[in-house]
Order: sequence, then structure tokens, then C-alpha cells
Amino acid sequence: MTVQEIFNTTAVRSVEEQILSLYHETERNHWYNDENKKAIRSFLEVRKQILDSMFVMDEHSKQLLAEFNEAMKQQMAEMRKRAIDVYNNVYRPDIIGHIEVIGKCFMGYEYSKIHPVQTMRAKKMWAVLNGSLDDYIFLYHEDGVDSFNISSEDHKIPSENEFLYLNEVPDNWNGGLDRELTSDMHLTYAFHNLFSHLDFSIFDLLWVRDFNIEIHVEYDYHTYDNDDYGDDLDWEKCDFF
Repeated sequence: MTVQEIFNTTAVRSVEEQILSLYHETERNHWYNDENKKAIRSFLEVRKQILDSMFVMDEHSKQLLAEFNEAMKQQMAEMRKRAIDVYNNVYRPDIIGHIEVIGKCFMGYEYSKIHPVQTMRAKKMWAVLNGSLDDYIFLYHEDGVDSFNISSEDHKIPSENEFLYLNEVPDNWNGGLDRELTSDMHLTYAFHNLFSHLDFSIFDLLWVRDFNIEIHVEYDYHTYDNDDYGDDLDWEKCDFF
């Protein structure tokens, strides 16, 4: 089947229409419906299972996956670089308090123009998936494809390969795919996270080429000295209730 035929199957069409119906019901009522949100999350899992079961890895899909992986890898490396630059600009040894710089990389919020399916339903589903409407995929909503942290407490900065592969030597996070066909791809941990642990189907990822980078700076300061706090307190004699 073609990608268009897959997305037009009764199974896929039905589950996506149910997801969008639940979202619009909550939107029309203008009140938060926790049951609808739970139902949408469950349907997203079902949708992923249905779509991934119809996926067949071939040379064409391998090329698309390689292009997605490379585009994401470049933006992840850029996000790491920018986070390091921001940290180096804000950190000073004489600063009292704790500084943390957090970089996040998200897939583009706009639906991919090169995706073979360009229906209104597909575009609305992408808004559900990418967090534009709500945090239905909570971990993605929080950290994106992956996050990068630098803290003034330890100053440890993972190398680019450690960040991308969780290993100094480039790895290949190809679990769940044709091992033989993907053996030379060096898929990043971020791909593995999206595909194996979140509710994105492989068909949601193959045509993504655009990404958004966020850099956050957090600063915490307290007026007491942690080394002295509580030293004179006899915890055994404290009445907590």
C-alpha cells in the first residue's frame, strides 16, 4: 500500500477521527476534561501500533529515515552548541547561587510540506502530536526530542557523541526496525526515544526536516548557607505534626 492508502484505511481514519472528535468536544465546552485527555492518550498509542504495523522498511524508507536522522542530528548538535555558548556567557565563578542552562529541541510545529499525505486531518493530528494543542505526549511536551543540561554544580559537558548516542563512539539505536537493513545508519538516541518510547509512528517522523530550538536559563539563590543549615537542630526531638 502507498502511504496515502495506509492513512485512508478504516482503522487509521477511525482512530484519528476519534482523537480529533474528543479534542474538539473539550474545546467546544471550554472546560478541561481529564477523561477526554486520558482517552486521547490511549488512542494515540493505538494509532501508533496500527501505523507501525503497516510499515515496511525498504531502500526508499531507509533513505527518508537517514535524512530525518541527519537533520535532527544537526539541530541537536546546534542546540548543544548554543546551550554551551549561553552558559559560558552567563556563568562567572564569583556568582552566588546555582545556574543551569537547559537546551531543548522540538520537531517543527508546522506540518511537513513534503509529507505525502496533506489532508486537513493529517495536519490537525500533527498539532495534537507535537504539543501545539496540549501535552498529550507529556514527555515530548516537556523535553522535545531530547534535552541538554549544563549546571554550575558540576560543569560537566558531555561530548557531542555522548549527547547524540549516549556513547563516545557513535552507536546505532535501531531497535524495532529491520536490523540488517539499518545496520549502517548510526541512528541517534533521540530517534530511539521518539520511536520506541513516545507515541509518534514511523510515518510521523520520516518526512520531518524542520526543528525548533529552545534555550532556558535557570538561576536559584538562597540567603542561608547550606553547610550550616540545620547543624544545631536535634532532629530526634522535633515534633513534625
